[in-house]
Amino acid sequence: MCPPPPLLPIAFLPQLVKVFALSSFIVMLFSTILSALAGVSLAFAAPNLVKRQSNATAPAPSAINDTQVLQYAMFLELLEHHFYDQYLWQFDEAAFAAAGYPSWVRGRFEQLSEHEATHVEFLGGALGSQALQSCEYSFPVTDPQSFVAVSMALETTGMSAYMGAAALLSDKNTLTAATTILAVEARQAAWVSSAVLKNEPWDGPFETPLGPNAIFSVASQFVVSCPSSNPPLPVVNLTALTVSPAAPALGSQITLNFTQPANVGNSTLYLAFLRGQNPEFSPITDSGNGTFTAIVPPNLQGTIWATVVTNNTIAATADGNILTGLAMLEFPFNSQANNNVTTIPSYA
Repeated sequence: MCPPPPLLPIAFLPQLVKVFALSSFIVMLFSTILSALAGVSLAFAAPNLVKRQSNATAPAPSAINDTQVLQYAMFLELLEHHFYDQYLWQFDEAAFAAAGYPSWVRGRFEQLSEHEATHVEFLGGALGSQALQSCEYSFPVTDPQSFVAVSMALETTGMSAYMGAAALLSDKNTLTAATTILAVEARQAAWVSSAVLKNEPWDGPFETPLGPNAIFSVASQFVVSCPSSNPPLPVVNLTALTVSPAAPALGSQITLNFTQPANVGNSTLYLAFLRGQNPEFSPITDSGNGTFTAIVPPNLQGTIWATVVTNNTIAATADGNILTGLAMLEFPFNSQANNNVTTIPSYA
């Protein structure tokens, strides 16, 4: 039996309180950054970056080949790599300490940065002459706290991206190689959430896979332009969705802003809260003037992805069927909470 952990010295308690206060601040900052970004219109080098398609003309999964999937993965890895390469070196260990982080946090971020650089090198080698070149990026980072908030968003997005892309790969060796990166992205996301932010290390029994269209709606918010020589990515450019307040309470009413597709008529739309394998749905009420409202379900935990769909079925949340890009929401929970708040999906 392991001995009990030593009691924390009294002198450490103020620092502990500071860490927990910081984690709450970062959750709010995290949600605010993502909410603000969702409304930003950035200039893309279309059509060289993206196939500007409507949902009706989006390619079926079988139309996406393994090379395109790897190019999509490289697009995301380049984004992560340049984020760490651009901003980590602006904040030294003293800056992290002044922001309330332990001395070892920055060292771990250095290791994480090296991982992303290695992923880029690996994918570039696999793609050869078909590899993507770096884009021009813009991240809302001004201090270590906002750096951590964006890191959390990128690592969580990367984890869901690799899960969603797994079904698109046909070669089993490529799939196995992709899962070796997926596992690292998941562990990195868990580390930022739990060790750095002092929040939960997971969302529940299942994590949330997301398709290329959904992921691109998040990742593209950090991209200013890309080289015209880059091959087009097999994605649909979805309309933006913003949620207010950025960090809503469970069971509360939220305001939505998005452009309603012309082809849905007067039918009821739903806000889908994507979590694991079982989404939750809330009917959307039209408030006029391009704004809408919905109610947040009472039992959400961890990172939740919200998007507008045509009905309250799982089929409506498929990557080719969602009507808007994603809004990323955070609902932290403590170690005493019941974390088994989902049902086991049936495939019968």
